[in-house]
Amino acid sequence: MFPAKSHAKRVAEELYKLIPDEMKSKRNVAFLQAAPVMYRHDTDRELPYHQEANFSYVTGCPTPNASVAILIPEGSIHLFIPAADPLETMWSVAPPTMQQAKDTFEHDDISYVSELVTTIKTFKKSGNVVMHLMPDTTQFPARPEAAFKDVSGIDLCDKYLLEAFHTARIIKDAAEVALIREANRISSRAHEVLMKELGRFAGKRAGSQAAGKTKTRDGGIGIQEWEVESEQDAEALFVATCRRAGAAQAYLPIVASGSHASTLHYVCNDTLFPSTVQPRVNGDTSFTPRQHGRGCCGSAEDHQHATPVSSHHDGGFEPQVLLIDAGCEWKDYASDITRTLPVGNGGRFTPRAAEIYDLVLRMQKECEALVKPGAHWDTIHLHGHKVLIDGFIQLGIFTGSPEAILASGVTAAFFPHGLGHSMGLDVHDSRQLLASVHLDLPVESKQVHKLFTYLRIRRKLEQGMVLTVEPGCYFPPQLMEEHGAWTSEYVNKDRLREYIGVGGVRLEDGVVVTADGCENLTAVPRERAEVEALCGANTV
Repeated sequence: MFPAKSHAKRVAEELYKLIPDEMKSKRNVAFLQAAPVMYRHDTDRELPYHQEANFSYVTGCPTPNASVAILIPEGSIHLFIPAADPLETMWSVAPPTMQQAKDTFEHDDISYVSELVTTIKTFKKSGNVVMHLMPDTTQFPARPEAAFKDVSGIDLCDKYLLEAFHTARIIKDAAEVALIREANRISSRAHEVLMKELGRFAGKRAGSQAAGKTKTRDGGIGIQEWEVESEQDAEALFVATCRRAGAAQAYLPIVASGSHASTLHYVCNDTLFPSTVQPRVNGDTSFTPRQHGRGCCGSAEDHQHATPVSSHHDGGFEPQVLLIDAGCEWKDYASDITRTLPVGNGGRFTPRAAEIYDLVLRMQKECEALVKPGAHWDTIHLHGHKVLIDGFIQLGIFTGSPEAILASGVTAAFFPHGLGHSMGLDVHDSRQLLASVHLDLPVESKQVHKLFTYLRIRRKLEQGMVLTVEPGCYFPPQLMEEHGAWTSEYVNKDRLREYIGVGGVRLEDGVVVTADGCENLTAVPRERAEVEALCGANTV
């Protein structure tokens, strides 16, 4: 059974710490509303349902339109569930019966939603009452009108509850880690299935083209076996693998091929391979356009494909990278995994892509090795930039002293995002709190502050935190302009141009902070040799 009582107790304790002393003498109650069923704009077509994360945290109840009241500071739970309505259940699955709810959800008391108004009135009889609520914004489910129509005698307060939840949710208990581990297991398997399918078709593609065979994608008579030959194919395969395991997606998958991989949250996922977009770079017009796809994120010109830097073709199929950032959720707990794969070239990275892949893998491993209780996330994030600088110096992209390069902030052009984020019931868990509270910042954080703009954690790590380690190296034209890569004294421009066609590489795993380090919860291979073996033509 989901440990709702221990979670409610934790929230109650955190809330009690936050409220002022004069409020502690009153009867304090925290109230949360479950998410309603949502509909597509101006229709009765239901959207996929997802429970509000904070409500789920203290109830484990996935039922829409339920409510919960938590007494503070003891943390006792009074759960309210909707009764079955025949006019509703003819269309939708019925809510649990009272007995099913009692057997399924941890609680101290449970009633139907119809009794909510009466229960709130009983709170009034206990004396001065403070009802703690989530902020009254569209970010949270609306409060039930009937229950809050008459709140005379009750002070409503939305100042402290959200912070109490975020603080409580930062540290995961064993049950939560087990759910996140299962989400990672399923997602890791889906990533590996995609790698194997890319490899399985690599040889067939070359063989078919050598024999002069062609293939359509319209499902017509004579179509050959449908293979992974586009971003949307890769997404469909990943999602289907997760769904067969009973898991939904924790977020919109990012499936970005070629230079699409330089867009951090690219979710168009609509382009056939090859899809390397070679934009004009610092006045260079030497790139040759090839074709364009459907293009959900811009004009046809924005989606033009061009010959990659490497001229090594695999049966006519041009090699490039495929960055897939995708993870499922298991019983509302998220995973978040990114792998960058070779497409074409017999399942091997091109030389330039291999060099960037190895650099990002080094960034990830070294940063992961620094994760432990007491380590400041700013310091680990900055170490990723230092590894990037060292790697770029070895590759000849950077020149000069590492210290001067770091101080210039030019690495923000190539590693613009934060190293990672907390993960749990939300894929970016406790984001508002962790990103906004800057605690005990290291001196270096203030010296190169532009490298921390998008950091989602700004504090020391604690045992039980679950977070991602996801460094990346990208070549986005807009950011290279923004951060002065083409005018920097530390950048070898000619050498940099050789890597533009790579697009971008990101590697992301989920880890849990342990007593003396961390445990990686992600099981899919990340060593380049293993990835190339799975994506290669010799894989069956």
